[in-house]
Amino acid sequence: MVASLMPGARAVLRRITDLGGTASFDEVQQYFANHPISPITKAKMRGTLTSIKAVQRRVAPTGASRLLQRNERARFYHIDRALVEGLRRAFVLADARPDLLRGEPAARVT
Repeated sequence: MVASLMPGARAVLRRITDLGGTASFDEVQQYFANHPISPITKAKMRGTLTSIKAVQRRVAPTGASRLLQRNERARFYHIDRALVEGLRRAFVLADARPDLLRGEPAARVT
């Protein structure tokens, strides 16, 4: 699923994971508002978060629980603890092998 996300959505998911799996909308929005590498405007942040849900509906098994859970009243986003650990491993792998996220063949080692 991580590979299916657009880079902005992947960065947001990673930020929430880095924060332990729970973050407020304002925390995430403020972090990316002036981000030096991948800024996300306030107007695009909600769409970025929604795209995570859309990708999961497309690639997850039928009946899978939501990866990113929202409490709209409190404006908090939460990822279950067991999923946070799996996402951390996925992001470590992505750092080591960025070609896996871009769908490009790995460079041959000779």
